[in-house]
Amino acid sequence: MQEDDGSYNVFGTYLIKKKGELYLLSLINDTSFVPLDFSSLRYAITYCVFDKNHKIRENKRLYELDKNIGALNVDIAQHEKLVEKRPVPDKYIYVAKLYEDRLKKRKFIKEIEQFTAFSKHLQTTKYNQYQDVKSTVSDKYIY
Repeated sequence: MQEDDGSYNVFGTYLIKKKGELYLLSLINDTSFVPLDFSSLRYAITYCVFDKNHKIRENKRLYELDKNIGALNVDIAQHEKLVEKRPVPDKYIYVAKLYEDRLKKRKFIKEIEQFTAFSKHLQTTKYNQYQDVKSTVSDKYIY
């Protein structure tokens, strides 16, 4: 749910605020929690879903992938500049590095998209289970 100040309240437990290009994730009632930064709101919400469902390994990998993608974006930008500025013999080294960085980025993005799809599946399943229980309980009390 988006708050009036533009932040997002997720499950009444997490708060996501946009700060510059990043999204800072913190816990609403825990001041000792060190805020985490994500490059995307989608990844921050995925983290919340995993945390709520006690998916510790997935959360660790999600955060790692987000950081790696950010680092690769910087490397790609640097290598693109070096490819333009270097003479031919050196240029091939940077073209190879650029190609390798782009391949890594594609691999990381594919993996992180699998995590977001899994979190969506988890949340949808939980919601459907809640709706089934809710309708079953309400059916018992219809006269």
